[in-house]
Amino acid sequence: MAEPSIAEGLQALREQAGAVTYAEIAARISRLRAERSGAAGFEVSRSTVYDAFRPGRTRLNPDLVVDIVLSLGVSPEDAERWRERCTTTRPAAARSPSRSAPSDSVAGPEPTTPSPHAPAGRAAPTWTGRQRLLLVAATLLAATAVNLVGGELVIWLELPLFLDMIGTAVVAIALGPWYAVATAVVTQFAAVPLHGTSAGLPFTPVAIVGALIWGYGARRWGLARSLPRFLLLSVVVALACTIVAVPITAAVFEGYSSHVAANSLTDRFQTVGENLVLAVASSNLTASVLDKLIAGFVGLALGVPLLSTFAPPPGERSSP
Repeated sequence: MAEPSIAEGLQALREQAGAVTYAEIAARISRLRAERSGAAGFEVSRSTVYDAFRPGRTRLNPDLVVDIVLSLGVSPEDAERWRERCTTTRPAAARSPSRSAPSDSVAGPEPTTPSPHAPAGRAAPTWTGRQRLLLVAATLLAATAVNLVGGELVIWLELPLFLDMIGTAVVAIALGPWYAVATAVVTQFAAVPLHGTSAGLPFTPVAIVGALIWGYGARRWGLARSLPRFLLLSVVVALACTIVAVPITAAVFEGYSSHVAANSLTDRFQTVGENLVLAVASSNLTASVLDKLIAGFVGLALGVPLLSTFAPPPGERSSP
């Protein structure tokens, strides 16, 4: 059996370390280099790290590979063996035209051969940063619009759902938890002039909780790698949102909201003998589970393709 490539070995090591995200590896390397030099300013982009794991790589920066394996828990002695493997592999790879391409430049924080296909951290062109900023802004605006349209459909059709967090789920996968939080908050405030009332603002914490759980679940805990895992995560989101929403609904709105169908469910639960808080909890959880499963499915279907668009994002710093 042929020996695994360096990129394959790095991927295996990353999985053994708990499927650490590329952003987290970049952050660890940045801290490692800052500690080593005793000075700040050694930011490593996720694009640089991602490129080292890319299948088919034949030329790798040995210093970068050493720092990657150190960040994943390898001992300094074993890390030096990775360096030796890089230096012995590179000459052979250079003689193999079928495995190397002109655009496959050295991956590292300071590449010696710049490539438009592999921007690296601070060396990335200015326009690339602006292009990414515009793409992120457009994605957030589109996700907010999806949330608003979904919320309006629920009111118009009197559905026992919410549908105002579909865009939030997409952003949580594609960009991360704090971008999803921004989408959720903007949605809540944008709904005020749209509905002509600020009645939805007290539920902003509900949207924030959902955004954070979806974002960290997908990006940090790896729960977006399969549909069953992500749907389970969406059920957790539904439960958490209900826990936050019920006290708000009961205390601020006396158990009723602008969702006619949800109010009807509350009434039905009360008719079977439940008190107001329990009836609100039952109706909210019933609607929320179905709602978050729908949002989670759409989020996974749209967020994963967007994730491949944004990854590796040029010069992006890791987020907590």
